[in-house]
Formats: sequence, C-alpha cells, structure tokens
Amino acid sequence: MDSRLSLAAWTAVCDGLDVALWVVDGQALDILHANEAAARLVGRPVGSMVGMAVQALAETPEDHIFWSQSAQDIVRGIHSRTSVRHAGSGHLVPVERRVLALVGHEGLLLLTMYDRSEQEASERELETLLSELRATLDSAADGVLTCNLHGEVRAFNQRLAQIWHIPRELLVQRDDAAIREHMEAQVLDRDAYRARLASIALEPLLETTDVLHLRNGATIERCSVPQLIKGRPAGRVFSFRDISRQAEVQAGLRLAARVFESSLDAIFIADEQHAVARINPGCERLLGADAQALVGRPAQSLLCPNDEADAFMGRVADGWARRGFWEGELALARQDGSRCAVQLSWVALRDDAGAITQSIGFMRDLTSQHAAQRRIEELAYRDVLTGLPNRLLLGQRVMAAIDGVSTRGGGFAILFLDLDRFKIINDSMGHPFGDRVLQLVARRLQDCLRQSDMLCRLGGDEFVIYLHDADAVVAEAVARRVLDEMASPFMLDELGFSIQCSIGMALYPRDGMTLDDLIKQADTAMYRVKERGRGSYGFYQPQMNAHLLSRMKMEHAMRQALGQGHMAVHYQPQVGMADGRIVGAEALVRWTDPELGAVSPSVFIPLAEESGYIVTLGAWVMEQAIREAARWRRCGVPLPVSVNVSALEFRQPGFVERVTGLLDECGLPPDQLELELTETILLQDALEMEQLLHALSQLGVRLSIDDFGTGYSSLAYLKKLDIHKLKIDKSFVSGLPGDEGDRAIVRAIASMGRALRIEVLAEGVETEQQRLALREMDCDCYQGFLCAPALPMADFRALLARQWGASGLLAGGEV
Repeated sequence: MDSRLSLAAWTAVCDGLDVALWVVDGQALDILHANEAAARLVGRPVGSMVGMAVQALAETPEDHIFWSQSAQDIVRGIHSRTSVRHAGSGHLVPVERRVLALVGHEGLLLLTMYDRSEQEASERELETLLSELRATLDSAADGVLTCNLHGEVRAFNQRLAQIWHIPRELLVQRDDAAIREHMEAQVLDRDAYRARLASIALEPLLETTDVLHLRNGATIERCSVPQLIKGRPAGRVFSFRDISRQAEVQAGLRLAARVFESSLDAIFIADEQHAVARINPGCERLLGADAQALVGRPAQSLLCPNDEADAFMGRVADGWARRGFWEGELALARQDGSRCAVQLSWVALRDDAGAITQSIGFMRDLTSQHAAQRRIEELAYRDVLTGLPNRLLLGQRVMAAIDGVSTRGGGFAILFLDLDRFKIINDSMGHPFGDRVLQLVARRLQDCLRQSDMLCRLGGDEFVIYLHDADAVVAEAVARRVLDEMASPFMLDELGFSIQCSIGMALYPRDGMTLDDLIKQADTAMYRVKERGRGSYGFYQPQMNAHLLSRMKMEHAMRQALGQGHMAVHYQPQVGMADGRIVGAEALVRWTDPELGAVSPSVFIPLAEESGYIVTLGAWVMEQAIREAARWRRCGVPLPVSVNVSALEFRQPGFVERVTGLLDECGLPPDQLELELTETILLQDALEMEQLLHALSQLGVRLSIDDFGTGYSSLAYLKKLDIHKLKIDKSFVSGLPGDEGDRAIVRAIASMGRALRIEVLAEGVETEQQRLALREMDCDCYQGFLCAPALPMADFRALLARQWGASGLLAGGEV
C-alpha cells in the first residue's frame, strides 16, 4: 500500500480523536499535521500550525531542552507532564505530553497532549479539602488520636502531641509502639492505664470516659468512641482534654473555705447594703471582738469613726467604680480602744447586670511592717557592719554638693581608700575578726574628718571619703593624716597588728562631673599607688586612664594572638662548655602583633601571669615544644627541650596527667623534656609541690631551677628534690669576668652543683671572655647570644641539621 495513502488514512483517523495530536517531521521538526483537538487545546487553527516549528509549542525549559536535542535523542521520545499556552487566553494549560516515533513512517514523530486541567483542579480541591480537614483537626481544643481495630495509629493532631509532650523526633518516626510506650510512661499508674486500654479494645462499640493523672501533675479526661464505616466498627477515636484547670478550680473552692478560716489576715464579707455578713477568726483577733457582736453592723463602722463614714464610703465607691476595688491604709480602732495601722483591700462583687451583690475586705496588720520599714529605710542608707553611710547616702550628699558648687563655686574631693593585704587578716584570723577590724578602721578614719565631711564604706575593705569644700591642698593634708593615723598599731583581743592603706584622690570638677566618674578616677589613682608599692596616696592624672586603656588593649590583643597565629615558639640552643656542641634547647614564646609589632616577653609575660592567661599560653608552648622535640628525635637528633612553667600553670589540677598525655601522644621519652621552675614555685605549698615534683621525677621528666640565686630560699629543696639542673641567672653572668662579686656567686653555685651532682648552666652569655670565665669555674653548659639568640623553628632546625648532619629536619611536613 502507498505510504502516503497510509499516512493520509492514519491522519484522518486521528482527526476524529479527542486527544490533541500533531505529526512532526523528525528532521526539520516542523508540524506536518494537527487534529482539531490540538487546535482547541492551544487555541490555534489547524492550518496555522501546519508548517510551524514544533518548538513554538514549547513553554517550559524542559520542552526547549528536549526539542533542542539531536534527532537520534528526540526519536527516543518522552512521556511527562508539562504545560502548553492557549493562544487565545494566554493561559498555560497543564497537559500530559508524549512524543514517540510513528511506526511504519520513518522520520515522522507523533506528539500527543492530554488536557489535565480538570484532573489537576480535582487534585487541588482534594488537597485543599484534606488540608482543611487537617487544619480543623489541629485547631481542635482537644487532643485527637484515631486508631484502627489493631491499635495502629491512623491520625492525630498537634494538640495530642502538646498534651502528652510527644517529642517531634518520635512523631516523624511513625513508630506506633514507641508512641504508645511514651504515653504510657507519662501516666502515674501505668498498670491501671494498660488494663483499661485492654478492656476497651475487647469491646469495639463501647463508649468510655476516664480521668488520667500524668506525672507532670496534669489531669487529663480521655473519651473514646468507636469509629464506624458503613455501620461497622473500623477503629476507635480517642479525645484527650486537659482538665487540670477545672480540677484546680474545684480544689480551689475547697481550699478557699479553709483559707478563709485559717488565714492570718483579717477577712470580712459584706452584703449589698455593706452590712457585715461573715468574718473570719483573723478579723476577730484584729478587732478584739467576736463574730456575733460584729455580724450585721455596717462595715464602715468597723473601719473608721462615724463622722468620717460618709466621706470614706465615697472614696470606696469611687474605687469600686473605676477599678472594682479600693485599697489603702487605715488607723483601725480596736474594741479595747487602741488603734493599729492596717492595709485594707475591699473588693466589690457584681452580678451580670453590674449591681453589687457582695463585697470582701482583706485587712493586714501593718504594725510590724511599719517598724521593719523604718529599719529598712535606716539600713538603705547605712552600712550594716560599720554603721557608716553607704554609697546611696553618699550619692545624695555629692549631688547636693554639686548643686551648691554650681551656684556658689568651689569644689570638693573624693578619696578612694583600700586596705593593703587585708586578705591576710581574714585568711589567718577569720572573717568575724576581720569584720571587727573594719569597725576599728572605720572609727579611726572618722576621727580624721571634719563634721562636714563624709566617710562611706563601699564594701569589703574599700572606703570612700567625701571632703567638703576641699582642694588639692586639703585633700593631701587629710590623706597624710589618715596614713599617720593608720600607722599606729591596732590592738584587738590582746593581739597587736598593723594595717596599711593606699589612697587615690580625685577633685571636682577637674577630674569628673559625677560621683561615679570621681570614684572611678580615684580608684584608678589608688591602683597606681598600689603598683608603686602601696602605703601612700596619689592624685588622679589623665594619663593613668590612658595607661590602663593601653594595658587593656594589649591584654585583649594577647588573648587573640594565639588563635590568629601571631604567637610562635622560638628555640635557643644550650651549648656544652667543653666542645661547643648543642646539648639542648629552651622553648621561648615570641609575639609579633600586626599593630604593636614585636612585643617583648618582659612586657606580655607578666601581663599573662597577672591575668591568668599564662595557663593557656604555657600549655600551648609546652605542646608545641614536645611535638618539635619529637620531630628532632625522629630525624636522629635526640635533643632535650626545656620549657618554662609558671607557678599558676604548675598548680593547675591534672598538670602531671597532661604532661604524661602529651609525651605519650607525641612519642617523646620523658627524659627529653625538661621543666624549668622558679624557686618561688618550690616555696609555695611546699608539701604539695614536693609531691608534684616527685611524680614528675618518677615519670622521668627532668627538672631545672631557673634564675637560680635570685629568689629567697633555704636551699633545702636541693637536698629533698630530684633536681637535674641549676640555671645561673644572667644578672650574675653579665659582670664576668671582672666583677668579683659575680665571680664568687657563680663559683659558689658551680661548686654546689658539682657537690650535689646537679648540672649547672649559665644564662645570658654574650662574650667569649664570659664563656672562658664560666668554663674555668666548671660550669657545664651555657646559652646566650654568644652562640645564638632564640631562633624561629625553621632556623633552629637548620642549625641542628648542620651540626648533626640530619638533613631530614629540613624536609617539610611531619617526619
């Protein structure tokens, strides 16, 4: 049969179909034929589509991508959902689209589209209906749980999860057994809960109501009804309602009756005419009369004199009208003629029409409260311990002084006084003794002031003095008088002792315009006095704040430097005196800040110790040093590394365990780690330090004494402790060889080391003459600029590689 006729016959058949259909040339992608259904779908006449590129029907990215493929890919066809635009309305019509090769007609494609508008509208309507049903279920005030006859959960709402506190992760798991177990765990009586559910399950048509008590204190009402489908039970619907409030109300009513009878407050109930209907025992006690004598009397006759009753009830009525209650203080007349102050709260109760049906009065005896209030007001302005004015009263005095200065001129002074090392008294004698000492100090300070001045205790051992109409001369004279007075010995419980103080001074208006500013500046001046040795006084200077600000900025920068990579560990070689070979290295932290530049260790190490940051910094240096020494060892250079340990770091709990863990983790033998300690550490808590040092020695870690000879020591620890090295401080080395005193000290230390079999190292060796002198005195080794300063890690590795021939040290990465 002729293919043209076959195609013509085939298209004629297609014209009668209700499915939109196009015949497309597979090479040119032009439309060869379209049926009437296609014309209706896209709103184009059939004739206008013949010869049109099929891409003109493409509206989605997916369609454009499909028709832009090669002919071989297009022939494979596609079956998907997409959209086509109706030319008349311009609307996108959702369709189910299929493209396939036309069998028997090579090179022809068949494109069909099925209009899904009604189907999608139905799906949207169904989705909307389901969403509305779900929203209705979730909006219900009760928790709802639907189960089938086997107890499997079919549906629930959010209120159920709220009432039973079901976690979200449990809800999304859809684990029915876990949900049932969770709900069962919330009930106080689990056995009764399980038994009741079992009995309900045996009777599918049973309707039940139960009350459940949960462990969190909630009371839940559970109702269950059968779920029927075509008249047959298909499951069960449980609803849960939190009736805790209703239960509380019922219990509250019972409790209210008890409260009325047992309340310590006086309570009376009056009728709509304000006649007393009932009073409680507390009211009888307050008024000094029994209930029989009071019931039936006008309430106002109990509360105020008869000639004041009308005016009083007018105020009460006004309060009822505006707020529903009246409250205020009254001087209540008792039956015996005495009066007492009471706080009255009188509440009006109204019906639905707004008419007063009853009123309830609550009266509280304020006698004790007024006495306490007077005491509170006294304490609010006074220090409890010393009886001195506190900061609140000082603030009022200073504000008045500022107002006076603004009108007549002049000024005043603020002195901030802190007792030096007062903590020693508290720690040694106890806080009660310290409190009595503060009372003695307060009396002495008060004796140094004029009637117009004011002494205030801020707290602890800090005092503030306000000097009225005073300038710098007066302030300095008072400060001297205070220091002289405090210099006299104190005597308490037959114990004599001395107390020293430091004083900072600020002047108004030169140093500040408010009390807070003046106290701050005086405190700053006092802090500077303590820095310079304590026991003196000083005036505030503006540059003091700049110094503190600079210190604060440096501390902040230091704390950030470690995380930002601005800290580095350098290594200074320790050299044998006999052969000049490197026998060890000291790890030293260096800080180079982007803004501050290279910060000297003599600046930031004391700051780190004072702020406590030395613990973090020291731990980091030790970890870096141990890791680096382990690398040297792996490269064939078993060189010990020494690390300085501060007193604060050494006293940290778990210090020995941390050192042990680092050595194990890095694979460094303990005898290749040397901890440098100061004599100060050995003198603090000697027994505890001895135990820690013994533990480290048992571990195999070497111990050295840094800056030996500069501390205060009995040297007894050299006999008791396993010390491996003494480091002669550079202050004794700098004078060699000419200074006889330095020579004597160094010789004595070297001799002591030989006698005790302790290695002796000299620090700060800078000249060959110093090295020769030290060698003559039998020092074992030295470190200093004569050999090398502290070197960056890479430079020190290069130095080791040259001396030890360990080229592996110069390789990058771990070895």
